[in-house]
Amino acid sequence: MKVEQRLWTIEKLIGLKAEINLNPAWQRGPAWKDARRVLLIDSILRDMDVPKIYLRKLPAGGLFKYEAVDGQQRLRAIWDFAAAPIAADKSKAFALNSPDALPPVGGCAIAGKTLAKLEKPLSDRFKAFKIGVGEIVESTNDEITVLFARLQMGMPLNPAELRNADLGPMRNVIQLMATSHEFFTGTRIKDDRTRHFDFATYAFAIGASNGTRDMKSPDLRELQREYNAKPMDEITALSAKVGAALNILAEVDQETGYRIIRKWIFVDLLLLIMQYQAAGKAIDITRFTIAYDAFEERRQQYTSEPDLLLNGRRRDAAPNDRALYDYLYAFRTEGAKAASLQKRNKALAKFFRRVEVR
Repeated sequence: MKVEQRLWTIEKLIGLKAEINLNPAWQRGPAWKDARRVLLIDSILRDMDVPKIYLRKLPAGGLFKYEAVDGQQRLRAIWDFAAAPIAADKSKAFALNSPDALPPVGGCAIAGKTLAKLEKPLSDRFKAFKIGVGEIVESTNDEITVLFARLQMGMPLNPAELRNADLGPMRNVIQLMATSHEFFTGTRIKDDRTRHFDFATYAFAIGASNGTRDMKSPDLRELQREYNAKPMDEITALSAKVGAALNILAEVDQETGYRIIRKWIFVDLLLLIMQYQAAGKAIDITRFTIAYDAFEERRQQYTSEPDLLLNGRRRDAAPNDRALYDYLYAFRTEGAKAASLQKRNKALAKFFRRVEVR
């Protein structure tokens, strides 16, 4: 890897906006809250040091000249502060609002002001401010992954973001599933900080292991790296298996009265669907949805007091109460452990006994 150190003005970075990709596939989207964006701009106006930005130089002829390896949030905040106001997007041309009014800079007020409303000496100071830029002129994908992980140690990424940054064919296939499959395009699961990628990774882990493998964050990352080294036809076959199960879940999610937004419900239902499909059984969407609704209604009713399910004299006692108790009790150990997954799968199957097409 070869990195050349630069000092670029904010004015130059603004001029390069169209040439810098802030969202390479392995990066996260906007994550900074308003207070942090304001703090950055306030620091710049006061001539304080701000962390260096790392930009990877891309081959000539592409849509972008650079992609952001580190500093995405800082660049976005700078560009948004300098942007023209857009009525439908309050993040653009934001004002320097803070719970505690910001003190003046050099006798000039900044509190509550946008860039356009700052006095000219301050707006000129903002544009002339120099930021350290590490321009990565030679690198491999593996080197970028290592650099990205090291740079984030000051503010750790969540496990899904680290997996998303682990470049390779398996990551690319998971990302494609997370961004294009109808389950994720229609879900109510918010895609905050790569949550769709996280859920899709769990789907691939279930498909690869059939619930026989632990699914904690290190396990998922290890699995992703294992598949990165496998032939593409194996990755494609796994993707087809996952996609077929998600097709069923997408239809169920649109029909049910209990939208699928909880991670372990998502995982447990997918495992059950994959087992039916592996046995060559076609699932009746209506029957499966009815079974899921009945299960989920009961689960929500007793999730905080599962021991009540053992009282067979209750007025609402039902044949599958013991199975529901076993399902809920399995979470007393770690939900990501293979033993818990298998116990839940065995219990859940009792609620879905006649859901195949007849």
